Order: sequence, then C-alpha cells, then structure tokens
Amino acid sequence: MNSPSFSVCFILGLTSFSVTLTAEEFNVQPLTTDEQAVLSSIHVQQVLETVSFLASDEMNGRDTPSKELDVAANFVAARFQKAGLEGLGVDGSFFQTAEMFRTSAPAARAMLVVGADKDVRLTVLTGTHDVLKVSGVVHDESPKNKSATVTDKANIVVIEELPLPPEAVDNPLAALITYVRRTLPLVRQGAKVVLVRVADDSILYDAATTLQQQPVSIPMQFEPQCAIVLVSKTQALEGEITVEVPANVRQAIPVHNVVGVLRGSDPDAAKQAVIISAHLDHIGPANLGEDKVHNGADDNASGVTAVLTLADAIAALKDRPRRSVIFMTFWGEEKGLLGSKYFGEHPLWNLDDVVCNINLEMIGRPEENADGKAWGTGWPHSTLGPQMAAGAKRADVTIFHHEKFSEMLYTRSDNASFVAKGVIAHSFSAGSLHSDYHQPSDEVEKLNLPHMTKIIQGLLAGTLPIARGELTPTAIP
Repeated sequence: MNSPSFSVCFILGLTSFSVTLTAEEFNVQPLTTDEQAVLSSIHVQQVLETVSFLASDEMNGRDTPSKELDVAANFVAARFQKAGLEGLGVDGSFFQTAEMFRTSAPAARAMLVVGADKDVRLTVLTGTHDVLKVSGVVHDESPKNKSATVTDKANIVVIEELPLPPEAVDNPLAALITYVRRTLPLVRQGAKVVLVRVADDSILYDAATTLQQQPVSIPMQFEPQCAIVLVSKTQALEGEITVEVPANVRQAIPVHNVVGVLRGSDPDAAKQAVIISAHLDHIGPANLGEDKVHNGADDNASGVTAVLTLADAIAALKDRPRRSVIFMTFWGEEKGLLGSKYFGEHPLWNLDDVVCNINLEMIGRPEENADGKAWGTGWPHSTLGPQMAAGAKRADVTIFHHEKFSEMLYTRSDNASFVAKGVIAHSFSAGSLHSDYHQPSDEVEKLNLPHMTKIIQGLLAGTLPIARGELTPTAIP
C-alpha cells in the first residue's frame, strides 16, 4: 500500500483547499417524506443483531481464508437477496470468486553437499514455488562480515539466528514473516537460498514443523522470494557447496467478494454506479491469552453492518435512486487489500462508469466527545467528503476532515484499490485506532451502538444526493 508522492507546494495547496471546501459549498434538498421514513427505520436493535452475528465467537475472527469467512459471506449474500438486490456475479450469483493459496513448508528436508563430504539433511523453514538446486560459495552475512555484498556468484547466504519479537515466539507465521523481512534485501542482491545458523534447541525447528503440518495464508507482500533453511552452528560451509531445497506445498482455496446491485430508475443514469463497500474479513483466532478470538467488532463488522443496513434502506425507498447502487464486501483486506484489488483487476461494472466508492471502515467507536461524527480519508483529493457532509447534515451527522488521520489512512483500506484504477474513492470512519484494534478485546460490548446507528443514518443521508444524481463527486488534481 503505497501513499501518493506530492511536492511540498502541492501539499500546501491541497491543505489550503481542504480548509475552504466545506459542506456549505453544496446545496442539497431536504429529505423527502419517503427518505425520512426509511432513515427512521434504521434502529439500534437492527444494528445490534447484525453486528453481533458477524463479530460472534463462532465467526472465529473471519480470517482469510476460513470456513467462518465463508459463512459470513453467505450471510451477506442472503441479506442482499432479501433486500431485493441483483447479484453481479456469474449467472446472477452474489459471489465474485477468486483463489487464495495456503502454503505449507516442505516436509522433505533440504540436501546440503559440502565438497566431497556426505550429504547433510537440513530442515526447511520455507521453500519457494519451485524446487531449487543452487551451487556456489557461501556469502557470510554475519555481523563480522557486514561490509560484504552479495554477488551473482554468491547466491547462497548464511545469516545468524534472529531474535524473534514476542508476538512471533508462539506464532510460526509471524516467525516466518520476520525472516522473510530479513531476507528481502538479500534477495534483491541475488540470494536464492539463505541458511540460518541455529542452536540445536532453536525454537525455529518447532516453527518449521508447525509450518509443515498447518498450512498458512501468507500475506502477498511477504511471499518468500528465497528458500530459508536451518543449519547447525557447527556445520562447516567452506568452499563450493550445493543446496537442494524442495518446493513449498500450495493449496488453492476459493474466496469470495459479495456483490449486489440495486439498478437505478433512470435508463441512462442507471449505467452509472455508486459503490458502497466494506471488508468482511478480520485477522482470525488469537494465539496468546485466554480469549482466543479476534472478534473484529469495530474492525470491520461495524462497516459490513452499515453496508447491509444501507442496502435494506435504499432498496426500501419507494422512489428508487436514478443511479445504480452497488453494495459489496471484500475478502482479504487484512492480507493486503486482496479482495478489492481482485475486483479492480476483474471489475463486474465498467470502472469508467463508477461515480465513486464509499468505503466504510470502523464506525462503531467514536473518539472522545465525537458522538454522531464521522470523517473521510483523503479529504483534499476529491469533493466526495464535503458532498457526503452536506447530505449527512440532514440527519444531524457531521462528516469532517480529520487533521490527524484523513491523509494518513487514505491508502490503508479498500478504497485505495479503486483510487489505483482512477476511481474517486474514500473510506469513512467514525472513530480512531483505539487500544482494542486488532486485539481479542474488539468486542460488540464495546461498540457505541446509538452512535453507530446515527452514523449509518448519516451515511444514508449523505449518499442519497449522489445516488439520485443531484451531486457528482469530482477529483481535485
């Protein structure tokens, strides 16, 4: 997730513009009787029932991929169907299905040949997609040789065992990622196999065994680019050696974006669409502590609850919006925005006809003294934030530019995948990165449900002028 790069002058210009562009710049009509009735139908109990299911212990943290995430996706699809939406997937399905891979370290050992010595069998922490057979002189990357650099001829590198961060000690995937991070600069310099000198009682042996027996979903940015193999501290590595490493075992798992559309009432305007989205996944079970579930109530069961509630509300309008409205949940946000990136590469709606993406992220816990307030990311990049703010005022909800978080988090959620494709897209949140973020303590009981319900009403009031074609967001260059 890369943030855009701007010149100092441009940043200053945007900052100045964001101060002057406000909700007052845009005129919106008062809510109609129909709109007010639908808005009033959004109530706390309805919100509670939805978010409680999505963030229950039975959902086991909605990891990507997992059977629990599949259950959650089926729940969303059923709600879309009940609301009267049309599926945008194959043959009218509500699912856009992709594949994600779970990876196991090879159970077979690596083979090391040093000169004319007998073959030595080594434990593999991770291989790559292919079997590797590499010969050469070992490059010693230990602190005493820190000034040396890897060359094309030194594609076998040896490093010392790394101290693991606390969260990685009992988490083999976290341990693997620690080593992948360490080897990335070595790979850029040509390394194909990295040997890690370890003590006989190293915890990496246990981690390797677990990675063989329990497949893991490796975030795309940490996919191993070289083999990482454990070697005894006493093993001689002088002269020409050969290392042969078996490939990782990869299993394809289906994963699903859930997509439904409410077609617009105007034949021409209906070709345009407003996309309302949220990520459905969270980070799965916990490895430490008594509470073994990352429930993800605020992150992001709250956002999905808003998508479902808005789908019910907008579909219930007697006067349907002129533009089409697409409602969508994504898989794999926590693994690197994977579901939204997949949609961007395989869109189910012409992206040139997407008016904007309104992405909803963590709306259940307000900052101090901020009940009934939400903020948009990337505020200076388009008029969407102020236009949403203009409409939301009709529900007594304030949507604003957050001086601390708006720019910082612009590329941290699924809206970024749309921005990368040239679509006006922003995330809207109604809280902050609280102390329960990505902790088992992110529970439903900690949500401020009256605030969350009010925010959903405000999002409805903010979205309607855009869905009706009264306002059209524009990019700010």
